[in-house]
Amino acid sequence: MQHALSGPFRFGTGLRWSCFNGHEEYWSQAKKIQENDRQAHYLYLPLVLSVELAGIRIGAGYQFGIPVVQSGTFRTYPYANGSGQTSSYETTGLGLMPTDFGVLGELEYRFTDRIGGGLCYYMGLQDVKDHDDGFRSPLWNEQALFTISYLILPRSKQKKEKEPPAEKPIVPEEQK
Repeated sequence: MQHALSGPFRFGTGLRWSCFNGHEEYWSQAKKIQENDRQAHYLYLPLVLSVELAGIRIGAGYQFGIPVVQSGTFRTYPYANGSGQTSSYETTGLGLMPTDFGVLGELEYRFTDRIGGGLCYYMGLQDVKDHDDGFRSPLWNEQALFTISYLILPRSKQKKEKEPPAEKPIVPEEQK
């Protein structure tokens, strides 16, 4: 959603659903000893100030989010534990902080009054990993998005006011 502020300046917000996936592998002496797969879904609220000129919109702002769904699979291979068996652990909690926040920038071009396309980049400013588990490796969210937009409601266009018809001059009775 966008709201016109003054002239070409606009304020925009909305909701975004983002999914972050990660895969890590740990190797020792040319053998894979462990691998981790993580997936986190976030619901974000962006707050963007933008300027729009000649169909091009450039914006920057802030984005706040909360993790909604988390899952992970952690595997250890026999080379690491010496038992000759692969161990696997699945979880629905990755130990993430309750919030994420950061800055974002947007660039969009309007092809028509209703259709546009663009780019959005988000950089998290917070380590989203809760380090109570003893592991110190940080997790920072970062996004690069390609967007296609369609305006459901058309933008209101200012109606040109009609000029009132010219009035006939009043001629005094004496001059008739």
